[in-house]
Amino acid sequence: MHRRMAKNHGLILTPLVAVCLLLLTGCGKTYTDYSAFIAEPRPVVTATDYRMAPPDTLQIYSKRVREIHGHRETISPDGKITLPLLGRIFVAGRTTEEVTAELELLAQEYYEDADVSVRVIGYASKKIFVFGEVGRPGPYAYDGANTILETLSRAQPSRLADPSKIVLLRPSADGELVRRMTVDLDKMVKEGDTLLNAVMEEGDIIYVPPTTLAAVALGFQQLLLPFQPIASTIAGPADIQTESQGYSSYGVNERD
Repeated sequence: MHRRMAKNHGLILTPLVAVCLLLLTGCGKTYTDYSAFIAEPRPVVTATDYRMAPPDTLQIYSKRVREIHGHRETISPDGKITLPLLGRIFVAGRTTEEVTAELELLAQEYYEDADVSVRVIGYASKKIFVFGEVGRPGPYAYDGANTILETLSRAQPSRLADPSKIVLLRPSADGELVRRMTVDLDKMVKEGDTLLNAVMEEGDIIYVPPTTLAAVALGFQQLLLPFQPIASTIAGPADIQTESQGYSSYGVNERD
């Protein structure tokens, strides 16, 4: 019986130690593809024009064409909007300036000197993403002016996060990783150093890693999960974590 238990303990501890070592050696790496994300002078928005797509929402303004003034329309799956008087117009893949020019041309059949302005008021077709140790992971609407600092303030890094090792990743159009850089959020906030507060592009991914100590604890939790009924009779992962000096301050149980 004791031999069997010893053997089982060996099976548990061996991968556990391996994972811990892997986590420890993998932490702290810094990525330096800064030139792919930072441009001088610093742009206010991304270099490319925002091109609309379903299901973005548009609002139309016109002082003279009363039928469409203030009209809101969500782009349908076929890429079109339907406006009073002017009918169905294809807008997907086009900028607001391009659509504005077409609407003015159509409206001139009914009004002289027709004026039209188009604005995107609901960005829903394009996304950026935040994952890792944050309170609000997942996709965020991309509007062409998203910055790292603004996005992280919305995602809310948790007490488990390592704010000095946040990574911004930029995949290519076919989904392959192209560039990545490490951002020190602590430096941005505490010192006002916003040099790396890049304007993001569609599809960019922010990954907020855990601290080294938190990563080890999370590794323990994952490995102990199949043995939870047994482990809980001895000591739960939370009890094990709090035995480490000062570790409780990271708020492991506050991941959500």
